Amino acid sequence: MNQTARIISIYAADTSGVCSALYEYGGMTVIHDASGCNSTYTTHDEPRWYDKKSMMFISGLTEKDAVMGNDDKFIDDLVIAANELKPAFIALCASPLPAMIGTDLDAIAYAVESETDIPSFCVKTNGMNSYIYGAGNAFLDLAKRFIDKNMSHKTDRLKVNLLGLTPLDFPKTEYVNSLKSFIKESGMELNASIGMETSLIDIQKIADADVNLILSSSGKLLADYLFEEYNIPFVKGVPYGIKFSEHIKECLYKAGAEKINIDATKSLREEGSTAILGESILSASLASAVLSDYGIKANVLETVGDGDFDVLKPFDLSCDDEKILEGELEKYECIIGDPLFKPICKNKKFIALPHEAFSGRCFTKNAPNMINRKIEIF
Repeated sequence: MNQTARIISIYAADTSGVCSALYEYGGMTVIHDASGCNSTYTTHDEPRWYDKKSMMFISGLTEKDAVMGNDDKFIDDLVIAANELKPAFIALCASPLPAMIGTDLDAIAYAVESETDIPSFCVKTNGMNSYIYGAGNAFLDLAKRFIDKNMSHKTDRLKVNLLGLTPLDFPKTEYVNSLKSFIKESGMELNASIGMETSLIDIQKIADADVNLILSSSGKLLADYLFEEYNIPFVKGVPYGIKFSEHIKECLYKAGAEKINIDATKSLREEGSTAILGESILSASLASAVLSDYGIKANVLETVGDGDFDVLKPFDLSCDDEKILEGELEKYECIIGDPLFKPICKNKKFIALPHEAFSGRCFTKNAPNMINRKIEIF
């Protein structure tokens, strides 16, 4: 049986991605699922619960509701909660069960908005895709609803949006602070941070940027939309290490000046005997950084099975099947990945690099900050 796991973990699902993406925007996010499932989607991979409040709810879907299709009860509950809490918007998403029985969440969102006058929308999920799919579509749907084309200010500096920021890929506030420092030290201006350390104002003014920096696959759909609709180019890559960070800086200025999209990782990678496991943009960025700073050649084994595959080179591989992945790992001398991959990396040098979307909060405290600074994982 393909796409099963006996030993390793699995990545957070699309519903978790929606909750993570929308956490800080003042909206009410409601997952249509059985009572008791809320913490599964919203707390296991969410460090912000400790210091930031957010309106994340579960619908309390019962077996009878599922069989009889009692959507009126769900609509009534949404209207009551919305009138009491006054959220900036209402976002609905589905777990596997309502997806299987064909609940029309778009129609429910329309009915709720008609009764409350609160912007309401559905993010397409089914609980079977990865967090990348959910977060990416949540960012896109939010932007389509709230971008203000008239919000703009003039400045002599390059205005940059940070796209694809969620704790699933960047679990520490320290990472966001380092990214903001990188933009400032590069002589640029941060226009909007989308996903973390943010607010709805960032979404409203997002079209005022000169260039987007895509930090993970979760930001790719929004970057494509901003390029198509507003001609804002993007650069793919996380500013890891010293030399690669400088390269990303140069790419940002070039993209802004020439209005072209740039993958900052592609030109700085060579086939090697080290494998980096994880999300595609983060892993490709790290591979570029270790080659630039240390001369270490590394391949990417994209293990989510979802996201931006354009950053992968011919010697890379996307593989979310445990058995196939275990065989692929035999080809490498050194493996860099989340600690939960270690049991299938037998007799290999293993360097632990925790990934919140894969192992949750288990190893986050040991996750190193490599953004715009020396890489110290070796």
